[in-house]
Amino acid sequence: MIDKDAITQLQQGAAIAQAMAATTAAAQDQTKLLSLPSDFKHKDLESFMPTRRRARGKMTTTVAADFAKYVASHCELGCHVFIDQQDMSARAVLNLGTPTEPGHADNVAVLATKMTAAYQALLSVANGQGQKQATVAEFLEDWAGNVQCFHDGGELTLPKAVAAVRKITIEALRKMETAEGQLSASRSAFESVTASSGADPLPTTIYFACEPYAGLSPRTFVLRLSILTGNDKPALCLRIVKHQEHVEEMAADLAKVVDGAMQAHKETGVIPVLIGTYEARQ
Repeated sequence: MIDKDAITQLQQGAAIAQAMAATTAAAQDQTKLLSLPSDFKHKDLESFMPTRRRARGKMTTTVAADFAKYVASHCELGCHVFIDQQDMSARAVLNLGTPTEPGHADNVAVLATKMTAAYQALLSVANGQGQKQATVAEFLEDWAGNVQCFHDGGELTLPKAVAAVRKITIEALRKMETAEGQLSASRSAFESVTASSGADPLPTTIYFACEPYAGLSPRTFVLRLSILTGNDKPALCLRIVKHQEHVEEMAADLAKVVDGAMQAHKETGVIPVLIGTYEARQ
């Protein structure tokens, strides 16, 4: 007599056979949808095959020439390179395909540009936040070869600029007057705050020249120096003038570097280099 478990096994075997037949037919007919029981699992046999069905993966390098060489060797129909100006990286989608024959877009190569130590130091200090006097002074001393300081259009020697930053003092006088009436209220405040650095003039503008990312053209960043006097001790605020404009220019510079590297492999055809990002959706 056949028990309940045996019947279940027979039913599952028949269902599996039917699912296999339906899957095979769907693959041959290029059917886009297939209904299967929710408790069925697919086992991909690709790992047991001599070769993979198709290439997919991610290659990463910091060298533009190697990036271009790899892209030229592995690009497929519709390959594009996208420049991400926020990450300052290049990403080639090797199997992007075309609008009529879209690819899976899961085989990519990434050029991860390396931020230089000088640019890292600049961003850590010139971030629009209040910094200690010692922090700004040490920044100027550490990167003396990259820095020029100015006060009212005239250039300052670095030792004088550093001395002025270290010797800033604050003198504050506050006077508060309040008058209130039956139908109106008024309040006036007067605050006189002076920041002085002794005999040495304080730099108001700082030029910082560096190569921001390995392989990109050197550029000069203009910094504005301001003093925050809200606390007992002064805080210095450095801000990069038109920083976003620099970012856009660096992205365009990276696009030129990548495009130039790709020109060494013209035999593969023209691969578009665009500023932007691409994300495949399921």
